Amino acid sequence: MLHRFVVVLLPLLLLLPLLVASSESPSEDATASNDEGHLKPFGQQGPLHPIDSVDGFITPEEFLTNYRNRPLLFRGGAKVSPAFEKWTDAYLSENTPPRPAGDVFIEHNKKENRSQRYSYIHFKKFLSIYNTSDIYMVSEVPSFLLKDLVVPFPLQCKYFVQGGLDTHVAWFSSGGTSSVIHYDDYENVNCLLRGRKTLVFLNTTRYASQVNSIIDKDDRGYSSADSDAVHQVRSFDNNLAVNLWWTKRDSYDTSGCGKIIDPDLRFSRVLFAARLKAARDDAYSIRQALASNLKLPVTQLEFLDFLSRGDTQSLSSSYPDFPPAAAALFESLDVNKDGALTEEEFKGKMKLKTGREIKAAATAYNVQVFAMHEAADEKDVSKLPKLLATSDSGEEVFTPERTWLTEEQRKSIEVAEKSSKDEL
Repeated sequence: MLHRFVVVLLPLLLLLPLLVASSESPSEDATASNDEGHLKPFGQQGPLHPIDSVDGFITPEEFLTNYRNRPLLFRGGAKVSPAFEKWTDAYLSENTPPRPAGDVFIEHNKKENRSQRYSYIHFKKFLSIYNTSDIYMVSEVPSFLLKDLVVPFPLQCKYFVQGGLDTHVAWFSSGGTSSVIHYDDYENVNCLLRGRKTLVFLNTTRYASQVNSIIDKDDRGYSSADSDAVHQVRSFDNNLAVNLWWTKRDSYDTSGCGKIIDPDLRFSRVLFAARLKAARDDAYSIRQALASNLKLPVTQLEFLDFLSRGDTQSLSSSYPDFPPAAAALFESLDVNKDGALTEEEFKGKMKLKTGREIKAAATAYNVQVFAMHEAADEKDVSKLPKLLATSDSGEEVFTPERTWLTEEQRKSIEVAEKSSKDEL
């Protein structure tokens, strides 16, 4: 098995992660063409050129100076992370928190189609069915697994750790996936933890005219060509890889880079810019939903009574973890720490740190509330605390009946329901 980091610095056309499982032969009509490369894997007609590779890592200075616009393979780079040994399906399942905190984003077809259906699923369920289905996890690395991933040495710099990295994505399937030909507008590192993968790159500087003819969806940076009829980048066996993405720059400050690799510098210690912004966006939505249903100002006891729908004592007895979760949510929202939530606090601008704290508290709160709803009879749902919608999951979890809605959301639902009745 091949376990390695593939590092890509744009401008390069990245065809990723076209994992091909089919061994079917093309029809006679298809093979009758005399066009060179017709219905063959992309790049097979050549000429092909190997990329640079090193054992282990090079220094941040060398990487950021000498490998701009050039791909580089770090052989064995994935082995520095505990994830390389730890991430068995059993370990992943055992460490998955309850819904919705343990939900991941999936595609329902291994052959990528940018108009296909997407949804959220609990990670445990994904692990139980992905080997016998066409589902494909393309999701940010679950937060409870970030501690198992070491930041690649060439990115162990103050700039990257403190907001220079945008996000991370996990690609997980039983194999046989196929993406569209596309262009990533990010610099990125791909870490392969399981299986084998073939990536084909086209130099977009040297072959600009070819790229322009291939990438016909300029607004979204991909090609509409049928990937099975034009190219196939292949991956074999059970596949699990993690991407690190960051916005390209003309130059980087390497004064804050490490001189030797720090094996304790994990993803969990990194401030990922896109993830911080997403958390703050969730926090704004949470404040708006609460403000639409609360009569401010409220004290912590009044807030708990509001969340418990007036049944604090009974809920505290049946769900002892609920009051602490509600208290933590209150404390995250109480920015000035005066023991009360006010309109001024709910309408003010929010720091990224505050957004992250509110999102974390809401996630823990939602775990408690979702468990209540799953255990309750349908007739009792209206008496239970409600969820606070976040980007952790989708409509299957955050249904209107069990989620705090803003006034605007309620009106939108009412309009939709009226329109549906009028059509009938």
